[in-house]
Amino acid sequence: PASPRIGPRPAASFEGSLRGDGGGGDGGPGLYFEPFFVPREPVITEHRMREELQQLAVGIFNQSPGHGVAFLVAAGVVRDYPVEINGFLARSAADPRQFGEYLGEDHPTSQTLRLEFLNSLPLRGTGVVSALKIAHEELAIPTDWIKADRLLRGVAHFWWQQHEDAAGDRVVAPRERRRLSPAGEIAGLELKGVLLSSEALHRLMFSTLMLQKWLASGRKMTLNEWAQLNTGIEGGEADVPMHLQTGIYKALGDWRFKERRGSPAAQSL
Repeated sequence: PASPRIGPRPAASFEGSLRGDGGGGDGGPGLYFEPFFVPREPVITEHRMREELQQLAVGIFNQSPGHGVAFLVAAGVVRDYPVEINGFLARSAADPRQFGEYLGEDHPTSQTLRLEFLNSLPLRGTGVVSALKIAHEELAIPTDWIKADRLLRGVAHFWWQQHEDAAGDRVVAPRERRRLSPAGEIAGLELKGVLLSSEALHRLMFSTLMLQKWLASGRKMTLNEWAQLNTGIEGGEADVPMHLQTGIYKALGDWRFKERRGSPAAQSL
C-alpha cells in the first residue's frame, strides 16, 4: 500500500548491476512485479508504554537495523506497512547512515522498504544533482558502492517514471525547475529529452556520486577528465551530451551536499 506524493503507482521490484545486466536482455534494468507481502500482526498490543517502546526500537535500529525493524512491528509501534515503517524511521531519531545502509541491502525486506521510500520521493523537475540531494535529505547514501548502486538505480527508475507521467501535459514549470536545481543544471523534462533511457540516467547518477566523493576528498578532476571517464555510458557506445555533463559538474562545485543536522552519524554524500 504505497502512498507516493507524486504519480502513485505500484512500486516495481528490480535487480541488476550498474550496466543493467540483471535479466533485462539488451541492457535493460530487468524489471518485474511481485505480490505484496501479507502484513504481520504485532506480538504486543498494550500501548501503555508506547513512547518507551518507540525509543527502544530506535535504539535497536541504530545498532542493528534488521532487528530494529522487526521489533517495531512485533511491539506494535507501527503497522507492518512499508510506508509506515519508513515514515517512522524518517521522523524519529533513527541514524540516517544506518537507514541508508539498510535500504541498500539485497534481502527482501530491505528491497520492499527501499522501493516504497524511493517511490515516495518528489523528483519531478529535478536534475541529477538535485535528485541526489532529495534522496539524501532523509538518509545517508551508503559507503558501500554496491548498496549505493541499488539506491541510485531506484532513484533513476522512479525519476524516469514520474517524468513519463508529466510528459503529456509538460507540468514541470521553469519556476519549479529553478527552485529545485542549481543554476545551470539541466532538469525535468529537458533532462529526460537528452537521455536515451532510465538506465543511462542511473549510470550518470552513479558517476556523479563517484565524482562528488572524489572532489570531497580533496582530490582534483577536471570536467574533461570526468567526461572521458563517462565515455559510452549512454548505452550503445553513445556519450552523454557534453552540455549536460558541464551543468552537473558546475552544480557539484556550487552546491555541496551537507550532513543532516542533529545526527553525528550522518555522512555527507
